[in-house]
Amino acid sequence: MSNPVLNTSIRYPSFDLIRLLLAVEVVVVHTWASLDPHFNWPGFIRAVPAFLAVSGFLVLKSFASTGSWPAFARKRALRIFPALITSLLLGYVLLDYTFLINSLTVWITGGWMMPPHTNSALWSLAWEELAYAVLAVLWALGAYKRPVYIWLLLAVASVISWKVTTLPISPYFHVLSYLAPAFFTGNLMFLHQDRLMRLGSVLPWVFFVVVCLWTYIPLPGIGGDMAPSVVQAFAVVWAGMAGAKLIPAKIPDLSYGMYVYHIPMILFLNATYKPENPFLTGLILTVALVTFSTASWYLIEKPALRLKNRASAAPVDGVRVS
Repeated sequence: MSNPVLNTSIRYPSFDLIRLLLAVEVVVVHTWASLDPHFNWPGFIRAVPAFLAVSGFLVLKSFASTGSWPAFARKRALRIFPALITSLLLGYVLLDYTFLINSLTVWITGGWMMPPHTNSALWSLAWEELAYAVLAVLWALGAYKRPVYIWLLLAVASVISWKVTTLPISPYFHVLSYLAPAFFTGNLMFLHQDRLMRLGSVLPWVFFVVVCLWTYIPLPGIGGDMAPSVVQAFAVVWAGMAGAKLIPAKIPDLSYGMYVYHIPMILFLNATYKPENPFLTGLILTVALVTFSTASWYLIEKPALRLKNRASAAPVDGVRVS
């Protein structure tokens, strides 16, 4: 089988929108849960595994375009840490020093330690950073030159996740088990992007909507509780890479800021104003969060990205797509 050499300069039309939709879902779920003790809506998509799937695609693209571990690490640090540090300072200003320390604990331990009064959303960042390190090791071993190895890793990770989700243990470990299959799904979609791109720009969005609304994925009893994470990961990445661009103008990438800033704002609103009207609370939070995230993008994150883009870019031969 003949595979064309990867073109890492391809621009994908809808990843910014996909990430924004995932961030909005997370914000809605956490806001609603903070106001309604009987809340139990899980959302349309498992957001954290979906974010890992997007990273599995885009971060592999980033590594392929640099081929250098130091340059890759520098680029990831410049994307992650400016907004993360800002979120920690925001929590300190809006709440208190205890919130800052607790949030650091959650981030550093990947949610293994989850004290109260904390930015609980930060738990996933440590696992995302670990995924970057795994990607770098696999790259050094040459695994991405032979996609069969990534297929094997996906199969093993899926079996482990399926087994973990059958055990009567904390849901935290169930969620953790979804991350590796989602990440490797994103990797494989990057390696096989040419085939997926040939299927048009409408079908990816149709599939994404169907997956969002389908309760039993793929079918009841097949794959257990693990299966939805892989199917959703595929749907999210496919829509992002090949789906028609639904918003003509380029939108600022607010998703990461919204993700790391929303918990301190929710807790501040609930503690300060003790809102009884969920709609009003949601409206105030939306205005505050979008305003702050937009300011963060233009004043903090985007300037950091300019530094990131100055990193040495030395494309590496040998990674192919099919």
